[in-house]
Amino acid sequence: MVTVADLVAVPGLGLRPVHEAGGPALRWVATSELADPTPFLEGGELLLTTGLGTRGWSDEWEPYVERLAGAGAAALGMGVGLTHDRLPDRLVDACRARGLTLLEVPAATTFVAVSRAAAELLQDQEATATRLALDLQRRLTQAALGLDLRPLLERLAQLLDGSVALVHRDGEPEEGPFGAHPDRLDLALVRTEVAGIRGQGLGAVSSTVSTTAHGPVATVVRPIGLAGRPEHYLAVAAPSSLGDPLRAAISTAAVLLSLAVERRAERRAAERRLRGRALELLVAGDRRSADVLLAVAEGAPPVPERLRVLRVAAPDEVRDDVLERLEDDGLLAGRVAGELTAALPPGQVAAVVTILTQHADAGLRAGIGRLVPAADAGRSAETAGHALDRTTTATPVRRWEDVADAGPLALIPPALGHEYAASLLAPLDADLRTTLAAFLRHHGSRGAVADDLGIHRNTVRNRLAEVERLLGVDLDDPAARVSTWLALELINP
Repeated sequence: MVTVADLVAVPGLGLRPVHEAGGPALRWVATSELADPTPFLEGGELLLTTGLGTRGWSDEWEPYVERLAGAGAAALGMGVGLTHDRLPDRLVDACRARGLTLLEVPAATTFVAVSRAAAELLQDQEATATRLALDLQRRLTQAALGLDLRPLLERLAQLLDGSVALVHRDGEPEEGPFGAHPDRLDLALVRTEVAGIRGQGLGAVSSTVSTTAHGPVATVVRPIGLAGRPEHYLAVAAPSSLGDPLRAAISTAAVLLSLAVERRAERRAAERRLRGRALELLVAGDRRSADVLLAVAEGAPPVPERLRVLRVAAPDEVRDDVLERLEDDGLLAGRVAGELTAALPPGQVAAVVTILTQHADAGLRAGIGRLVPAADAGRSAETAGHALDRTTTATPVRRWEDVADAGPLALIPPALGHEYAASLLAPLDADLRTTLAAFLRHHGSRGAVADDLGIHRNTVRNRLAEVERLLGVDLDDPAARVSTWLALELINP
């Protein structure tokens, strides 16, 4: 950034600051003798004037300075020796009151020389900024050569003298924060900003400035990725006075991180395909081939010697979130036939159930099979499927034991069971169904049925004969008794 003070320091110009104020950065030099030059200013200019039209001014200086300051002028420079032998006192007072830097330009200094000196300063600044930006880009690129994201994040934090982290789409850190002052990254603010731009895709950027005990801190949050929904965000906390080269460094780091994350995602997807195929082979009874594939997949856990198979049905986003959690916990998990499948060691079932339950409101359903040796993983997968079929909104996660302990009725899917019962019992009216239920309850004793229902034994005999005729069964046949009992239980759960 070029300032008016930089221009004053140029040897040979002889510029004398009469009043110095901070003001904006110097962007250019303009010359005007107009009483109101502000329509021709953009902000950041050093306005040079000889005061040709100001001879005799008194009360006019205050509004003149007010207009310049309101237009964002960096400073006012007045040449002496032509209209004014020295700077008017009312002008000096107005600049001090309004906080506008005022320079005295000696008669020997041409306005062209001042403009040339400012142009050279700005050109040098641009060249320096370009060199710095290229140097920062080179350093960041060198740090991003591998799949490990930490060196790149650490280098960015070092260059910015700030704090840097890579966060998930929920705002929680995956890497970092890194930097000499990691506590300056306000993670609560980062979570809020991520939530605010999460639905806006890869083009969204959040930038906020807050005042802290360490001074103004700029927090920048940028999505990371090359296509699709961003899964990660770069979060940066740095001094708010970041110049263009450092802002460009943040953009460069975001691009490099996107490339690295994409490469890492591609490798992870390939490893997931290998683990998914290994699980397919495992539940099909081919453990040997499963072990071979897992040996190839980098970082894949081995097949547990004793295991329970987990089968999960869920929306894609929920399934992927759970899969990532299981992988992070070192479990053998993958996608098999559209389901999330995992081989769980017995000691980790409870922790996995906790993870699954946390996603139940998002439509997840899960079944956990019986505990078996690895060679019998197919049987565990089958029982996990039965448990999955018996899940409900109230019970979204079921173990095989929950189903088996409930008896054979629990093995029949509710819709299928109700359809079977309704079809079988359709010919019977309420009296015949009541009589049939009592007959089965009293193990075929017609006398006990008569006493139970308070009707004559002949009525019982006639009703049972009608049941047999309508259903086409012999109630003395054990199979007929089982099927009718099952239908009655299913239609009246």
